[in-house]
Amino acid sequence: MISDEKQKYDSKGYLLYEGFYTNSLAQSIKEEARRVIHEEDDERKILEKSGVARSFFSPENNSDLFYRLNREKNMLRLVKELLGGEVYTHQTKINIKHALIGDVWEWHQDFIFWAKDDGMPAPNVLTAMVFLDDVTEFNGPLMIIPGSHQMGMLQETQKAASNHDKEWNEKYVNTKSYLSALSADLKYTLGQQEILGMAEKRGIVSAKGKAGSVLFFHGNLFHASPNNLSPWDRYVYLITYNRVDNQPDFPKNPRPAFLANRDFTPLEAMEMAYPVVSPEVCQPDIQYPISR
Repeated sequence: MISDEKQKYDSKGYLLYEGFYTNSLAQSIKEEARRVIHEEDDERKILEKSGVARSFFSPENNSDLFYRLNREKNMLRLVKELLGGEVYTHQTKINIKHALIGDVWEWHQDFIFWAKDDGMPAPNVLTAMVFLDDVTEFNGPLMIIPGSHQMGMLQETQKAASNHDKEWNEKYVNTKSYLSALSADLKYTLGQQEILGMAEKRGIVSAKGKAGSVLFFHGNLFHASPNNLSPWDRYVYLITYNRVDNQPDFPKNPRPAFLANRDFTPLEAMEMAYPVVSPEVCQPDIQYPISR
């Protein structure tokens, strides 16, 4: 029997749980995120045009807390139910929108990057976004179009390289081929007509919630996020879970392992060393419509 959670996810392409984890756990994770970003200065750290950190990939390589969070039992139970099988982490990252300068993420689907760049065969994949700060209408919340995942992966063409305001940033983005998938100028984006058509049918919702909330969303869901013009940072941690039987057929020159994991061992549930909130006591699928 398919659960109500699974039915909602299949219909809308996402579930949003307010208070999936405690605020204290979210704060502990944020402190650990800051430590990892500060102490580790390697290619896993992706920079904004302003020069501050935009993303940091695979923090579990340097942190037991992130390692356990990827395997947290409540998270893993729900993910396995939604995807219908055993899972591993294809990609993990800390995303930061710094106060006043946090840049946009353009409208896009995630799966197209994993399909074209990593050789992932099917969209049996989802991302869990853990809110490490309160996410409001002011600090760059994720905007999503419910049900847009049902369109499947749209065949987008690669964008031409754009001109950057800062010479150093242009040089930086061109240092690695994969950076065009991680910067504000995404390689694969959605066109206005596709976005408009789906938005007029399904509307747009803004995923907002207190620190500790978790958003689960499908790999083909249309989503974007605006600049953070507020005086508050917005830290989130994203865990992309892929079904074990959906392993990528990597190209000849694959992206680095910190972007596309090569370890397909099914994850086993672990306890956290901090109090957590079970999803059974949460209210899923909280929506915040944007007026049109």
